[in-house]
Amino acid sequence: MCRDAFAETIPATNSDFLKSLKSIPLNPDASWYLSLGGQQRLRFESIEHPIFGLGSPSSNDYLLLRTFLSADVHFGSNLRTFLELASGSAPGWDGDAPPTQDDDIDVLQGFAEATAPLGDANLGIRGGRQEMSFGSSRLVSVRESPNIRRSFDGLRAFYTADKDVRVDAFVVRPVAPETGAFDDKADLAQTFWGLYSTFDIGATGIDFYYLGLERDEARFAVGVADENRQTFGVRIFGSQAGFDWNVEAAFQFGSFGGDGIRAWTVSSNLGYQFMGLPLTPRLGLNADAISGDHDASDGRLETFNPLFPKLPYFSEANLAAPANLLDLQPNLTLWFRSDLTLEVGWNPLWKQAEADAFYAPPLVPVANTGGDGRFIGQQVSATLSWDVDEHLNLTGTYVHFEPGDRLSQVGGRSGDFVGLWAQWTF
Repeated sequence: MCRDAFAETIPATNSDFLKSLKSIPLNPDASWYLSLGGQQRLRFESIEHPIFGLGSPSSNDYLLLRTFLSADVHFGSNLRTFLELASGSAPGWDGDAPPTQDDDIDVLQGFAEATAPLGDANLGIRGGRQEMSFGSSRLVSVRESPNIRRSFDGLRAFYTADKDVRVDAFVVRPVAPETGAFDDKADLAQTFWGLYSTFDIGATGIDFYYLGLERDEARFAVGVADENRQTFGVRIFGSQAGFDWNVEAAFQFGSFGGDGIRAWTVSSNLGYQFMGLPLTPRLGLNADAISGDHDASDGRLETFNPLFPKLPYFSEANLAAPANLLDLQPNLTLWFRSDLTLEVGWNPLWKQAEADAFYAPPLVPVANTGGDGRFIGQQVSATLSWDVDEHLNLTGTYVHFEPGDRLSQVGGRSGDFVGLWAQWTF
């Protein structure tokens, strides 16, 4: 489900003043009203030898400061406008921080939306700058960890029937952040379109989707060329009697320059929670199989493109992009209280195709990592999260990672990541 506005996603605060900001009347009968929201986040990160020692600088300790402010105006029940401003800075960053971390101020979202009843359902259309996140955010996500979240410019139509059915259709371009004030623009080298549907059937939900992407001068280990990629996928998810499941599979085809594309992914997140035991532990197993290119000379690109995935994908250390990968992640979650959780996990990673490269985030082939040796490396992680109240969250995470033999041969080194953040929203 897409995060549209703070008013729709953040629980009401206990403060009468902040509650009053959620519904400020604009006409006598209050059918027109203004809803204000915002977020302030302070985040400290320290990383030694990023991307298994293949990133730069070799160590970095910095703060991430971000502020969101939003205004949502409803003109009756069928028309609304929404504006959200974002500002981010990265004091202490070694060198020039990327625009996703350092952006003076810009429009993160700004759209108009109209809806109309259609029998027992609703039909809507939205135009402008907007965030999108579908399913488990494996392929389309808001990119939460950096200061500046991901948004898109374009049109989106949607159909909803109660809480059981939703269908979204869209044609957009991703927004490319810049460091100045009000200078973020759509990336004209990329066009993204698709159809995403989700259905709830008792304890199980199912998603079907089609996603299309055109990208100029796309880079993979085989070279650089224009990319036209089509993705068809399905996701099955739900929970019952302590068990939970989330399984997704997608197939891609299209063209990369003069070559064809044939790529695929299968991902799963399975778990069981022991409700009768102290700390109600949940044992989980995440697994991914994501195709890589087995032969650079066969006229077919087999490397999967994860499109616009959640980042970080496997841990907050953000070590690997979800392309040309096999991975397992057994994990354990403990609930000390309903608002205080600890999650620990272990995550070994391998290349799916030995001949293809290892891909660093967001989707960058790392030189000299193709060829002999599949094992990329491993990481262990622990994350403690406390929802202090309705609007304040405190989180800390630690990740230790070690490269495999292939990455060690090209300069890979073990390292550590520490992240601490406080996030207040209203």
